[in-house]
This record gives sequence, structure tokens and C-alpha cells, in this order.
Amino acid sequence: MLTALDIVNRIFGYFNIQDKPKGRVFTIIAFFANFYLLYVAVANLRYAGYRIRGALFLTLFLVLLYFIYLNFMYYFTNKKAPADISPVIERALGGNAKARKAAAQAFVQKETPTAGVFTESQLLPTTLVIGSHQQRNIDRLAKRMEETGVMTLDYQGVSDRVLNEVAQQTAQPVLAMGKPVLLPYFELAQHGKRWIIRGGLNELDATELAEVVTVGLSPIAEAQSQFNLALASVTLSGGPQKEPGRSGLRDAFAKFTIEAKVAYVNTNK
Repeated sequence: MLTALDIVNRIFGYFNIQDKPKGRVFTIIAFFANFYLLYVAVANLRYAGYRIRGALFLTLFLVLLYFIYLNFMYYFTNKKAPADISPVIERALGGNAKARKAAAQAFVQKETPTAGVFTESQLLPTTLVIGSHQQRNIDRLAKRMEETGVMTLDYQGVSDRVLNEVAQQTAQPVLAMGKPVLLPYFELAQHGKRWIIRGGLNELDATELAEVVTVGLSPIAEAQSQFNLALASVTLSGGPQKEPGRSGLRDAFAKFTIEAKVAYVNTNK
């Protein structure tokens, strides 16, 4: 059984397969491979001199069958298995707290991702206006980012049970993309009196995504006359997500959108 699982694990190593689908495959393989232990147990129980060995194999078969059942409930359903001792094992090994912390980090953005190195004090939020044409460009960019693997919309392979804990802790919907994703390419360009954010997979692919109206509390024209401005961050958010409900998580969808932060240097200093 271990040989079969090792072979499958090596095969999966060549592909970008998330933990949950991989866990389902391992559970199915382990279920059928475990019956080899039952075969060995029965074969030994038939002979008087080997019945102790047969009993050990039979015990091992039943123990592994129990854990395979727990895996089936975890990977294939949203229900909790009766008499589930895995939380006790997790706490004993110190893995439960680590798993929760890792899950929270995958969905909670503590620092702003930027193109370049800036301190948080150098960054200012912006107010954006997104028209219908720009929204279509954002939607197309989101689709291409998913197709090219820049982002995934699979909740990082995390189970609904863990997602529900994250949603309860943050009191916010859990995005399928995890944290907001930094666009591969973006720029701030002036078109007459308008300041436009363009973005895409690269410079050749860039399209107009939004108009910048304010930087911090100032209109962008005023801010641009007082400071040297640089577009430090444009992140994509929205899309499929899960929201906490009365009986657990429920699927939802929000339109894809972008947020931008501008870095500044005071030209008067």
C-alpha cells in the first residue's frame, strides 16, 4: 500500500495539483490497497502457528480502515465523522494551531504587495472610477490571469471547515483567490487631464483599467503638483468567494475589481 501511495505521490509531483484533490485520490487508493492487509491476515489466520501474526495484520487493517474513513469524510463531505480522534492527534502533535495559522495567512493580507520596495508610510490609498469598458477589461484580465496560472480560484485547496474558521476570525468573505493578487504589469499614465491606470499580463497586453480621482485626501492633479508620484501597487480582488451564513458557508460572487496605492516623495524637501 505504501509503495502504491509513493508512486502516485511521485507522479503528482510533476503536476500542480492542490492538496484536496490529491487527498481524495490518496484516500481511494488507500481504501483498495488496504484490503491486501486483510488478505494477508486471513491467510495467516488459517494456520495455527501464524494466527497471532494474522491477528496483528487484521488489527492493522481495521485501524487503517478507520483512518481511511476519516479521510473520506474530510475530503468528500462537509460532515464531521463520529468519534473523530484526529483533533486530539493534531493537538498532541501541535499541528492544529499551525494549520490554522497557515490558513489565515493564505487569506489575510497584512502588508500591501508592491512593485518595488516602499515603506508603508510612503504609500497612499487612491480613489478609482471604473467605467463599464474598464470593468470588461478587468474581467478579461482576471480570466487570463487564471488561465496562465498567475492566480488560482480554488481556495488554496483548503477545506470548507478551515475556511469557515477563517471567515469567523476575519468577519469577512473568503476569496477563492486567497489574498488580493498583484497585477503582473501596471502603470500610471496621464491622458490630458485624466490619470489612467493601465494593466495586464505584460506591457504589450496592458489595457485601461481605471481612472485615478484622488490620492490620499487630495485630487490627483493637486497631489501630482506637490509630490513625485509612482504607482506602487495594483491588486485584483473579488470573484468567487464564500460568506459565513447561519448553517455554514455559502457560495457568493462579487465582480472583480482593482485597488491601487501610490508611493510619493515630497518634492519640497
